[in-house]
Amino acid sequence: MRIIALLLFPFCLLIMQPCHAIREGTATADIFIKRYARSGDFGKLALWHEAAAECLMHISVPMNEIARDYYIRRGYKQWVARSKKEAREIQQQYKYHRKQAKIAWQKSKTSKRLLNTERENIAKFMAIWLPRYPNRFYEFGIYPTFFRKQREIAEQKDDYVKALQLEADAAEMCATQYEKIPITYGLEGYQKHRDAYQRHAALLRGRTQQNLKALPTEADKGKEIISSLETRRLYPRQRGDAILRMAKSDARVKAALGDQFGVHAYPSFQGFVWVVSFSNHGSGNIVTAIVDEKTAKVLDVF
Repeated sequence: MRIIALLLFPFCLLIMQPCHAIREGTATADIFIKRYARSGDFGKLALWHEAAAECLMHISVPMNEIARDYYIRRGYKQWVARSKKEAREIQQQYKYHRKQAKIAWQKSKTSKRLLNTERENIAKFMAIWLPRYPNRFYEFGIYPTFFRKQREIAEQKDDYVKALQLEADAAEMCATQYEKIPITYGLEGYQKHRDAYQRHAALLRGRTQQNLKALPTEADKGKEIISSLETRRLYPRQRGDAILRMAKSDARVKAALGDQFGVHAYPSFQGFVWVVSFSNHGSGNIVTAIVDEKTAKVLDVF
């Protein structure tokens, strides 16, 4: 799970590049890897390489396996091939981060106290990222890139049973993601999410037994389930708009943006700090700021 991409702007790319969707956690970990590589804090650098590897193992691997198992069962050979290629890439990235962590530990002089604090930060980071994919199942990744497109094809053929079966499969996959990722990792409070999507899948499968002349309203209810569920989560002390103002006012950010046009800023809470990514369509990511969650002070700029 190469969660080493650059936050919410790449999320837009996930719709076009589904293989990247399951590595965004590692991509975000890369921001902290870059920070500590630049500062020469090898202990924290090692911890964040380990965090990136952990994201791959606990998020990317199960997501890839869930999707591949589905493609195999349903006979989508082209998608099976893509998922196998992705699995190899994930393993390569995992080995890379484990190797880099080992190298960094050999150079580390970071105190035990600071390492323990950083471990606490990483635990908060993981708690943010583990449920992110199932929570956004209907927005990014496999649902818009696969299920929605397959459903559109079925609807064009007036095959409403097939369209409903696809929605049932999607809800079932979302439930499996909750089971295999946050629940398996040990995060509390996600059993009700899994159960809600399982019930929805069962409801849709029951409706496929009817003589359908059109899609029932339940077909589009899957994307509404998450809004009805409460989740234990880390809430930031600072609002995103306040964080954004502080990042924009930083002299380093201003210098990096220069005379760029059409710049968009995306603040994202990472459990212990905010990361603000500035980008436009011409240059992609231009600059990224790390902002303290408690004080709203800009800690670093890349």
